[in-house]
Amino acid sequence: MRATTNGMRRWMRKAHALTGVVLALNLLLVVLTGAMIGHRELLRLEERTVSRTWLPHNYRPLDGDEVRADIVITDLHSGRLFGPRGPVVVDVLTLGAMLLIVSGAAMYLMRRGGNGTAPGPRNGGIPGRNEQITRKTNG
Repeated sequence: MRATTNGMRRWMRKAHALTGVVLALNLLLVVLTGAMIGHRELLRLEERTVSRTWLPHNYRPLDGDEVRADIVITDLHSGRLFGPRGPVVVDVLTLGAMLLIVSGAAMYLMRRGGNGTAPGPRNGGIPGRNEQITRKTNG
């Protein structure tokens, strides 16, 4: 049973780390574009444009050689910039972020032993404060 628990913990840590690495770039993109949308007046995004050379060839073809920056940033934030599948990709990445949160919480609860105490040396964790005090007074 113990080997199974350790194997599951190791697998969860690897899955959590891999998910975190994959989602880090998406999180950065969402945070930056969200901040830009929130401060569009301050950044004067309505007055700025983005050249077609930076955009996918099939993105808003009727808008001419340049597209307003606020539209591009909003579409990048939602995934619409990448076509019909873009929002689906954003949804999958959002589910991945939820998985990251749930796996982190599960690893935390597993580490705590499920009984609300800090892990001790018997289960491979760091001794809790009470265990250190007990050893000092008894040893």
